[in-house]
Amino acid sequence: MCTDTDNNDELNMNNFDEGTTFDSSGEMIDDEEEEYSSSISRSSRSDSNSSSIGSSSDDDSSSGGDDDIMDDYESEGEADAAYEAYGELMGHEDELFVSMNNTINDDNSDTIERQVTIRRQVIVLALPILLIILLTNFAYAGYQLLQLSKDSNDKSIVDKNNNDNDATSTTRYQQFYPANVQEKVYTHNAQDIDDYQLPKHPERIYKHASLSSKNYRAGGILSDEMLHRYEEDGVLVIRNLISPKLLDRLDTASQMLINNGKDRTRKRKQFHMVKNGAIFLGIPSSTNENDDNKVCGSEDASCEAKADKSTEDDNNIILSSFRDLAMYSKIPRVAASLLRLDELRVGGEDNLKHKKRRRQHEEEDVTIDDSINLRISRDIFLTKDDDDYACGWHVDDTGFWPNVASDPGVNAWIALDDMPWEITSSSDSSMTTAADKKTQKCDPVATFALSLGSHRSSWRHEAYDVTGSTHTNPPEGYKSAADLIQRRRGSGTCNIESSAPNLYEKLEQNKVIYDLKKGDVIFHDRWLFHRTVTVGEYDKMTREKSGEQQHEEKKIQTDKIFKRYSIRYAPGSSRIPPGYGVELSVLHDETNANKTLDTIVEKSGSPWYPKVWPHVLKTKPISSKTADEEEIEGITDLVHNKIPRAEVLQKERKKEIQRLLQRG
Repeated sequence: MCTDTDNNDELNMNNFDEGTTFDSSGEMIDDEEEEYSSSISRSSRSDSNSSSIGSSSDDDSSSGGDDDIMDDYESEGEADAAYEAYGELMGHEDELFVSMNNTINDDNSDTIERQVTIRRQVIVLALPILLIILLTNFAYAGYQLLQLSKDSNDKSIVDKNNNDNDATSTTRYQQFYPANVQEKVYTHNAQDIDDYQLPKHPERIYKHASLSSKNYRAGGILSDEMLHRYEEDGVLVIRNLISPKLLDRLDTASQMLINNGKDRTRKRKQFHMVKNGAIFLGIPSSTNENDDNKVCGSEDASCEAKADKSTEDDNNIILSSFRDLAMYSKIPRVAASLLRLDELRVGGEDNLKHKKRRRQHEEEDVTIDDSINLRISRDIFLTKDDDDYACGWHVDDTGFWPNVASDPGVNAWIALDDMPWEITSSSDSSMTTAADKKTQKCDPVATFALSLGSHRSSWRHEAYDVTGSTHTNPPEGYKSAADLIQRRRGSGTCNIESSAPNLYEKLEQNKVIYDLKKGDVIFHDRWLFHRTVTVGEYDKMTREKSGEQQHEEKKIQTDKIFKRYSIRYAPGSSRIPPGYGVELSVLHDETNANKTLDTIVEKSGSPWYPKVWPHVLKTKPISSKTADEEEIEGITDLVHNKIPRAEVLQKERKKEIQRLLQRG
């Protein structure tokens, strides 16, 4: 409501008491001030009067009268001057009263200003706090809406591969994998990325011993950050996953394989040795309980056989180290988590977390899907010597990875020797910094290079075509060896440097070589491009990095054999390619073509593709057998009967393909 100013002033004047006084400037003087001023005035006048009275008494006693008063001054002018001085003194007293009133008013004004200032400061401090609270509430509300939007908009994967085989497989994923898991497991492989940037420390190696106890994936091994790095870069390296005792057994077993292998005579061969199916080594052919209780005589020939059997048993224990590593170590657990199969099995990521970390789901029942599992699709023991030949940038074809192109997979590449990289050195689970980088002079080694982010690059489809990868295979498969040769695409798995130099340069830009110690495990996506680094190339790169000039190319020779072991893990739902090929399970039974790994094992009763997660298979039968134990019991018949017969057919087909290649 608006009020007129003049009337308001009049109203205010009427509100004062009748006894209220004002000073000369119009300011109100309260009762205490007026009483104080009046008392001083009365006191002053009283002193003046008493002085006059005293003077009068004295004059009367001397009978001077008025005339005697004037006698105190020499003239009338002096008297007037005295009265004038007295008047000035009284005037100064009035000014003093006015000054005191002004001082009191000024003090009141300062107090009011301080109070206003304090209120303003409180408001200034309170406003940001209130604003933060308000923004936090808005952000939380937005997050809730986003989660609701994601839950309501779960959709099937759109596979962007330019291949009919991929399109066919997408439907199978929709049937097998829920939509929320599809997005996490498979969409990152289908999405093209043009602006991938290497992470700040691409050569980082995680150290298992120092990983956070808060990690809830893979039994406490993986964190969300590690999983994110794997999905973005296509690779994750972990140290200390393998026990020293198992590493010693692997070293002995590797040397045993090398010593028993054929002497290498032919050059221009990528690997010094290739041993497929190392998990099937060390399986005894038969057992006879009566042999253990038999007492040997001096001329009993069976005792000599028993001694030979004892040696064989020792060898089997050593060779079984590959199986122990691939099936019973922590490696399968990590591979399953990198594929997010653990999420799928329990119905989502939240159900993986500890109960305290998922309080909102405490009262919900977690449904376990036991059909979700992980199997070994292929395992290979490899050695590399000082031969300069190596396969260029590539992804593994069906010979090394016998699954259709749209199936996911994780390759666990284990270094069985130290393979130092003298440019940088990564340690622990912390980020590698400049202080961690150590310059070291190392003897040349044959190691491993990976092109980070290549599994998601927009140009990867062109690289698939150039190298003739599994993506280029016809959906129905090949009909024969001749059909394979005639319809195959590309210029060869290993020849991208000469056939597509532009793609080769792109792959080289994101090349990473790790400073590996024996036992380090490189987990990489099935479709991440990789290649072997030869001893000669290693020496050349290190010289270039150090600025050392090399005037002529020279052959780098070494007597060392560099060992590595590769295990290809895939979901049990993965399919063997249809049509003509050299896969052992299909050569044993042609109806296994285009079947899932689970189906082949279940139908044949033999663990062609051993199950390694979530249940660890037992090698020793117990009274109450599970399905997993029954599956592994068939391994003896598989190794000593089915695989050898299939290998005979495999050699024949490989020779046939080789002859056709030489003709063409």
